[in-house]
Amino acid sequence: MLTLSQRDRDRLVLLHQVHQGQLCVSEGARRARLGLRYFRRLLRRFEAEGDEVVVHGLRGRASNHRLGSEVRERALEKAREELYRDFGPTLLSEHLAREGVLVSAPTLRVWMIQAGLWTPRRQGQRHRKRRERRAAFGEMVLMDTSIHRWLEERSGEEIVLIAMIDDATSRLVARFFPRDTGAANRQMITDYLRVHGRMGALYVDRASHFQAHFRSTERREADEAEAMTLIHRALDALEIELILALSPQAKGRVERLFKTLQDRLIKEMRIAGISSLEEANRFLEEVFLPFWNTRFTVEARESTDAHRPLSEGMDLLRLFAQTQQRVIRADFTFRYRNVHYQIEAAEADARMPKQKLTIEHRLDGRICYRWQERYLSPTALARAPLPPQPEPRPAPQPHPAAPVRPIPADHPWRKYPIRVGRGRSLPDVASATLRPDSPKQGEPASFSP
Repeated sequence: MLTLSQRDRDRLVLLHQVHQGQLCVSEGARRARLGLRYFRRLLRRFEAEGDEVVVHGLRGRASNHRLGSEVRERALEKAREELYRDFGPTLLSEHLAREGVLVSAPTLRVWMIQAGLWTPRRQGQRHRKRRERRAAFGEMVLMDTSIHRWLEERSGEEIVLIAMIDDATSRLVARFFPRDTGAANRQMITDYLRVHGRMGALYVDRASHFQAHFRSTERREADEAEAMTLIHRALDALEIELILALSPQAKGRVERLFKTLQDRLIKEMRIAGISSLEEANRFLEEVFLPFWNTRFTVEARESTDAHRPLSEGMDLLRLFAQTQQRVIRADFTFRYRNVHYQIEAAEADARMPKQKLTIEHRLDGRICYRWQERYLSPTALARAPLPPQPEPRPAPQPHPAAPVRPIPADHPWRKYPIRVGRGRSLPDVASATLRPDSPKQGEPASFSP
C-alpha cells in the first residue's frame, strides 16, 4: 500500500495522462510545475517502476545529514550538567559550538524536549499592536533598571543593572550599580551623553527619579504645572524630550531586553566566574556588550545619526548636580551640615549678605559653592563665629537710702511687743486674771493666761 499526499496523487494522474497520450510532455511538466528535464526523467522511471516513483526515496529512512548518536549524547550530557541546568537551546548550542560540537538550535530543542530537559513556552493569544521602530539611530532611547540576582549565590553583594537601548537599532549601553538611586541614573545618562551626544527622546518609567509624585493631587486640582525632578529639569535644559511610559508593555523593547539578559548574561557571568561589581562591569564592557552589539543589533531605516552634539562649554556635572541653597550672613559666613564657612575677602562682594548661595553635589563627589555664576572657595571654621555683641550700657546708679526715723516711745509696738513660739498668742483681755501684784491705776498691767 502506498500512502500518497495530494501533490503525489496529482503528479501520478499527470504521468498516466502523458503515458496514455492524452497530454504532451511539456503540458504535463507545466501543470505539475516541474522542469521539463526533470519531468521526462520522472516519466521514464514511471514507465519502468510504476506508481511508486512519486514517493520520495528517503521516505521512512533516516536523513543522510542526520547527526550521529554520539553528538546527541554529548549535547544532552552537557544539558544535564548543573552548570548548564537552565540553559535554553539557543544559548546551549552556542556553548557547544565553542567546544567543537556543532548542533543547530532547532535540532537541540527537539532533543531536549524529547529528553524532558526543555518545556516549550506557550505564547499568549492577547492581541497587541506592535509599535514601529524609530527611523534613525538616536531618535529615541529606552532606559530602565532591572533589580535581579545577577551574581546568584556567588556573592552576598546586591547589584542592579541600568540599561539604555536604542529604539531603531537595539544598540545597548548598560552598567551595574550598587542600588537604583537617582545618582546612579544621572551618572548613566551623563556617560551616554558624553559618548553619543543628545538623543531626541528618553523613554522611561514613572519612577521618582523622573516624575515627582509629591502633592500631585493638589497640583492637579489647582491646575498647576507638573513639578520637575532633577533629571527632568536637566533634560529640559538639554532639549531632550522625556517620555513617561504608562505601562511595562509600553516600553516593551527594554522589558524584552531584560528578559534576555536575565537568561544570557547571568549564565555567561556564571561561566566566567564573576562574583563582584567590578568584575561584572569589566565583563560587561569588554565581552558582553561587543557581543550583543554585533549579534542582536539591526540596521536602521535611515543611515543618519539623530544624536545632536553638546554645546560648547556645557558642564554636565553642573547640570545634573544635586543642589541646595543657604543664606549668606552679614559677616560673609554661611552654615552647611552643622559647619560654618567663611567667604574670604578676595571673593567677597558687597551684595552677598542676605542673598542665597547654591551648593552643588556633583556626580564626581565634589561639592562646589556658587554665588550667581561665580564659584567660591570658602574656608571651614573650627567653631561658630561669635554673634556681634551690643555696646555695654552704663551700670545704673544706686538710689540714696531713705533716712531711718526712730520709733517713738509711746508707739503700740513698744507697748505690745510681738512674741514668737509659745508666747506669740495673747489671751483675751476680758478673760485675763489680774494678779495680786497688779499695778495701780494708770500703770501698765501684766496679764497671765
